Amino acid sequence: MKLFSTVLRRKRGVILFVAAFMLPLFFVVVVSIDTFSKRQKTTRSLLESNLWLSGRSALDQLEIQFIEQESKWLDDKYFNDILKNDNLKRPDAIPGIFIIDQDFQVLYPKIAEDKNDYLLSYNRGWNSDFKEYMGRAETAEFTNQNFSDAVKNYKASIDLAETLQQEALAIEGLARSHLSGKNYHQAIKYYQLLKNKYSQTENLGGHPYGISAPLQLYSIGTLIGENTFDRDSLLITYQKIKNGQWLISSSSYFFFRAEYESILKIDTELTDSKFEKTLNFNQFVGGFVIPALKERSGFSEFNKVDETRRIYIQTEEGQNLISFKEMLIPDGEKLYIVGIHLNLDTVINKIIIPKLAGLTIETGLEFLLVNSSGVNILTGETSLIPEESLTLSFTNIPFPWSLVAIQPGYEKLESDAKVQMFIYGLLVVIIIILMFFGAFVLLRDISRESDSMLLQTEFVHNVSHELKTPLSLIRLYSETLLLKEHLPEANRKEGLQIITKESERLSYMINNILDFSKIELGRKEFDLKPGNLAEVVLNTLDLYRYHFVKKGFTVDDEIDPDIPLVLFDKNAVEGILINLFSNAIKFSTDSKKLIVKLKNNTEGISLEVSDKGIGIPPDELPHIFNRFYRVKSTTDFEARGSGLGLTIVKHAVEAHGWKIKVISTSGQGSSFFISIPIKDKKEELD
Repeated sequence: MKLFSTVLRRKRGVILFVAAFMLPLFFVVVVSIDTFSKRQKTTRSLLESNLWLSGRSALDQLEIQFIEQESKWLDDKYFNDILKNDNLKRPDAIPGIFIIDQDFQVLYPKIAEDKNDYLLSYNRGWNSDFKEYMGRAETAEFTNQNFSDAVKNYKASIDLAETLQQEALAIEGLARSHLSGKNYHQAIKYYQLLKNKYSQTENLGGHPYGISAPLQLYSIGTLIGENTFDRDSLLITYQKIKNGQWLISSSSYFFFRAEYESILKIDTELTDSKFEKTLNFNQFVGGFVIPALKERSGFSEFNKVDETRRIYIQTEEGQNLISFKEMLIPDGEKLYIVGIHLNLDTVINKIIIPKLAGLTIETGLEFLLVNSSGVNILTGETSLIPEESLTLSFTNIPFPWSLVAIQPGYEKLESDAKVQMFIYGLLVVIIIILMFFGAFVLLRDISRESDSMLLQTEFVHNVSHELKTPLSLIRLYSETLLLKEHLPEANRKEGLQIITKESERLSYMINNILDFSKIELGRKEFDLKPGNLAEVVLNTLDLYRYHFVKKGFTVDDEIDPDIPLVLFDKNAVEGILINLFSNAIKFSTDSKKLIVKLKNNTEGISLEVSDKGIGIPPDELPHIFNRFYRVKSTTDFEARGSGLGLTIVKHAVEAHGWKIKVISTSGQGSSFFISIPIKDKKEELD
């Protein structure tokens, strides 16, 4: 207001003040009107070139958008992980992803083949001693019905087994012999062992024990009237079968599914299970994709590693796009074909429609996507193509459509130009009014804000320094992780840890600033509820213990478990502790030790947080709770911070009706004591 009055007292100042606002505005208005006039004259001449350029650009952007998304789906690392993690043995493939070897065999998603030759190869590859004792055991079990002798020989076979399958076969014989001998609890023991330890191991019929053993356990439990394997457990196993937990053939899947559904007395669901979806996709790859790839394999361009190619496939179920490329994974010697399958309806809904909506806004053109019959695939109706349009075919992707770009009518463009001119003029008038009003308010408040700005400048300087360091580290390591695809795992993990740590630092500083802002505005509220203070202290210390360990701190805590209930705000108490813990880390150099005590004494509850850091000079102790205050250390140690932490701590403590004091010696550390009167809290609880 003082500055504004000074300007108004001088006529020359008034003229300059008005001119500074009006002349630029007048110039903008004149130039804008002239520009709009010229634009109306040249609109017609630009329509054709705009239609071609915008239409071609729209088509390119659609293809670029698809290719960018496609490259994410065809990420080398993802397919390497599939093979290296041995996922080929599990039928849990994500629908749409496949891996084929050089012999055009489907490796992923994998469905086991029927193993009808198991019984014929029963003894193939077994060592002679194991084979001998297994033969004795089976003779005793099946021929002589001497189950005790069978048990003895099966146990001997376990010691001679060289593979998991041999162990499991011998244990299965033990379970079977005990069951035949009506030693039900021993049979239950061995069937449970097969279910838990050998879940993925197959018996001679090619059936994993994780599927067959639960049926035996349920049958035995029903026979002896005990809850050996209840219906809920059987239902869990049934769901795992449907979700592809085990690599089994389609015939085994449908057999066991029917068995479980018969026992559980449930109807077959109409929707396909995850296994059935994987089976259907596996058949699609074998029936359609592989023949198309074989047809392409004779072309010279097929054998180009890392080059993405695409095939359009029309089936009875719909239109499909296959994107694939050849990769040397994971050992760099074997060539694989990896790819993705996309239903074109998904492409339209997920990529084409959203992108066309944005392009319509960006270019002002209208777009249609039509097939060879002229049917608009977005609406399903036959569209009339106007004269002011351009039909373009996709060049890089074999989409079975054409993109039609339509130029709006001339009258509509002229009408839009007039509306724009009117809106622009109205905005200019509004801007003039707002600028004068803003100038008045600004000049009125300049003198009032000068002192506050000086204080805030110092605060901004401190905070900007604090924020710059973690942001720089986050950006550095993020760019490193993004650009260096083959970064060693140890370095990658270290980078992620640093990003996480610096993010936590940023979150801590921002929370402090927000809390301080609320305090300054008088809007900081505390939700005081009765609770267990010891539990909050322990939990907060445990959450922060990782940071102390990383910094080389030793932590001693003495928490009295018999602390009575008190009224407090849980988030505020956690904030108090985190600020004190952060200061302990920040202001400790060689001696890194933290002591946390919570005791119940005759005077009340005492909370102590102590460190062995650099300490606080005696002449600065009275100021440490002032906002923006930072200790001016006489040593070479330079502390970073905004100067808000202890201000927030004191405000929170006093808002609870508690008291805080500090005892500190330079070079020996600092101790913060918070006194919580029990008597006052009991009265509040009552």
